[in-house]
Amino acid sequence: MGKSLPRLCALMLASGIANANDVSPHEVGDALSTEDAQAMLSRYARRPQQPWHEPDPATIPAGPDGDAIREGMNLMLHTSQRVGNRAPDESKRLNWNSLNCVNCHQAGPSGLPGTKKFALALVNAVNDYPRFDTKSGKIISLEQRALGMFGSAPVKMTADKPEFQAIMAYLRWLGSEAKPGQAMEGVGLLPMKPIARAADPLRGKVLYANKCQSCHGADATGQRRPDFDSGGGYLFPPLAGNDTYDNAGHMFAIPLLARYIRASMPSGTQADRPQLTPAQALDIAAYINDDSTPRGQDPHRIRLYPDAALRPQGFAIPEHFVNQPKAYRRAKFGPFRNVNENY
Repeated sequence: MGKSLPRLCALMLASGIANANDVSPHEVGDALSTEDAQAMLSRYARRPQQPWHEPDPATIPAGPDGDAIREGMNLMLHTSQRVGNRAPDESKRLNWNSLNCVNCHQAGPSGLPGTKKFALALVNAVNDYPRFDTKSGKIISLEQRALGMFGSAPVKMTADKPEFQAIMAYLRWLGSEAKPGQAMEGVGLLPMKPIARAADPLRGKVLYANKCQSCHGADATGQRRPDFDSGGGYLFPPLAGNDTYDNAGHMFAIPLLARYIRASMPSGTQADRPQLTPAQALDIAAYINDDSTPRGQDPHRIRLYPDAALRPQGFAIPEHFVNQPKAYRRAKFGPFRNVNENY
């Protein structure tokens, strides 16, 4: 991803966050056996949990360090304009789409990107990595995860580019007052109680029309800003089409998307006051992620989650169920054995 592993490790050490989460005796880049991976996942889940905390923007220092933090914040708020695939400066088209980081890593009351509880918050990201990634079957770093988000862009994002270094500076500052080696309340996705029935895309279609369509559009392709073609991005982001997650993305898993939706949608929802029931969130996610919904196709997704023993049920693709349409539908829509599985 960008630089060679040794070069990337050197950049991690320079940033001071290479070992924020203890993965010993393993290292970044190691592929783990099922037994070692299960032990690592269990150890990660057992970390003590600290209360939610985010720093005060007034503590951003003056000088070059503070400038880098503010630059990273600006890049996350205005990703499309700054480095999107339609950015005015063609040499800066470092991201594969026209989304802003904050479209997914939402801002909380402070306005800081990545500070809304259970909306893929980033306030403890520096302490959550390195970690075992079930999707790749390897130990990955925060830098590797972040680089991967830029995808196959017109201009390749690398770890030593100033834009990427600025984003890392912002993430380090965002987690600067958190306790190393601990998890944090409100980070990740909202836990959700299971339902006994399968998620229903037909029910989800009705719910989507009533609760989501006014912002995300009848075809779920979002609402573009007037200056979209010059990098303006979206007023409301797409959930379908070629400018959002593809059919191998984390969000393509129905339980994962449902947990995200319940914590933050419809617009204005807070995780402690959800407006949707677990069943409604699952049905809407089933409609959005139905195979009939147009979206980008990853021809290599069969390579993902290589260890079948660790593969979450929500990552259900036909390639794993050749000539078994009923089994595939059961896996994709549930009922799910655990809606809170690790992805």
